[in-house]
Amino acid sequence: MESPLAPVFGAVLPVFGLVACGYLAGRFHIVTQASSQALNQFVYAFALPAMLFVAVYRGSLEEILSGAFLLAVIVATVGTALAGFLLSYFANGAGPAESTMRALNASFANTGYLGIPLVTVAYGERAALPAALATVATNFVSFALAIVCLELFVNPHRGGVRRALNGVIMSPLIWPIFLAVLLVALQVKIPLPAERFATLLAAAAGPCALFAIGLFVSQLSIRAGAAASWQTTLLKLVLHPLLMAALVFWLLPVDALWAKIAVVCASLPLGATAFVLAQRYKLLEAETSAGAVVSTAASLLTVSLVMALLA
Repeated sequence: MESPLAPVFGAVLPVFGLVACGYLAGRFHIVTQASSQALNQFVYAFALPAMLFVAVYRGSLEEILSGAFLLAVIVATVGTALAGFLLSYFANGAGPAESTMRALNASFANTGYLGIPLVTVAYGERAALPAALATVATNFVSFALAIVCLELFVNPHRGGVRRALNGVIMSPLIWPIFLAVLLVALQVKIPLPAERFATLLAAAAGPCALFAIGLFVSQLSIRAGAAASWQTTLLKLVLHPLLMAALVFWLLPVDALWAKIAVVCASLPLGATAFVLAQRYKLLEAETSAGAVVSTAASLLTVSLVMALLA
């Protein structure tokens, strides 16, 4: 008799196995740092945008405009970020800029690189659309808000917020979704060769993104920031999915499958993009990199537990 946890491990282990391959390739210098940057750029600028576009383009307008689902993602993300900010500001006595960075570290889930491949393996291709919508909501609410706040706190020169917002809007993780939504709303069908090209490119996103995460983690040191990152890691892996579960299962009318995907996405570790922001603003770089490493390692257990409970 097959164990009820077999489907969970059948989905989780291959996904994290690809992450482990990337980690080992980086640790043993099979793939150089230059190659790692090239792979990351390919995923970020080509494969992942194609996956997001295809996922949304193949959905219906009713699904895309699922208000309850998006509201749950936004409220859970903002709520967790607020908890991270308040904990840093009042309990740790940090300034507003550092507290903003910790708010991002507590709430910015790795839905793009890790979430979409994971839920697609676990729940099938139909799971790609809600995961894509969760990605864009996470980027706009958590990432964009953090950029605006950091511009105000760290670099309050004239026009900084406008440039920050323009950067978010032009992000390869944002505009393909807007384009797909527009095509669906106007009922415009793209030529079949173009759709097949996007589908072929999208197929590379999952494996390459997971391998890239492993490479990213292999190049970081966790010693300097591990002790400081445990609070945001706990908020990310525990508070965020609990808050999401309360919203999608009890407070808001969300489809059962979409509710599961929302909780799984909320249980994911800190997204690697947060480290890019930490480097850009010279804020909590060691702590943020450690948070990415620790939360990614711990999520193998926590995501498996969440998916087992949802099964």
